Amino acid sequence: MSKESDKTQKKSSFKHLGVLRKALSKAHTGEIIYKTAGAEDGQINVTTGDLINDDETLHALEKLLTESIANCELITERIDEELEKSTPPMVLIRAMNDIHWDAEKLAELKKTFAKLPPIDVTMMPLHRYGYSDGLTYLMLYQESLKDEHFTTVKFFNECPAYITLEQQIKVLVLGYCLGLINPQSSAKAKPKSKDAALSRRMSMASRILNKIRGM
Repeated sequence: MSKESDKTQKKSSFKHLGVLRKALSKAHTGEIIYKTAGAEDGQINVTTGDLINDDETLHALEKLLTESIANCELITERIDEELEKSTPPMVLIRAMNDIHWDAEKLAELKKTFAKLPPIDVTMMPLHRYGYSDGLTYLMLYQESLKDEHFTTVKFFNECPAYITLEQQIKVLVLGYCLGLINPQSSAKAKPKSKDAALSRRMSMASRILNKIRGM
């Protein structure tokens, strides 16, 4: 095998995160079909953006998020059988609470997220859905409110030392796949007339932060 082909084989792609984001945030119904680099097949059923809350789906989701994925696609077709389902955050958060990435995978994910343009972050109280690190997501949200040109690079560089890279990557994967992290519009501006609204959002975020800390 040539050095060039070996380098191509080792290069990771995270397009499957975009597929998962589309399925969940756009309320699609169908199946996410994927194949790992080790030629293992996987399938995740989606019904109007909801995932089945069972161990089989959780296992398939964990594999999608942690394995090297060779191919992934969303097939949108109706699922006839009735499925016991929950809102997307519940199942995705179950997976995110338990998975871990090695240092190489974390570095690759950091490099991928660092390419995003300035972002807007939507508030979601993830701790209510059982996420074990709602504080880091709150911090991401608060920092995005303070800076009208907030980027993931700033998030990586300005996070306190006690927050690990894996914690940062997890909230970015969660926010991205749930459609809570979106690129800013090119003409975005925050006029002074919106300062009061911004202060209210900051105050609300601070209250939630204090509530989580007291749990």
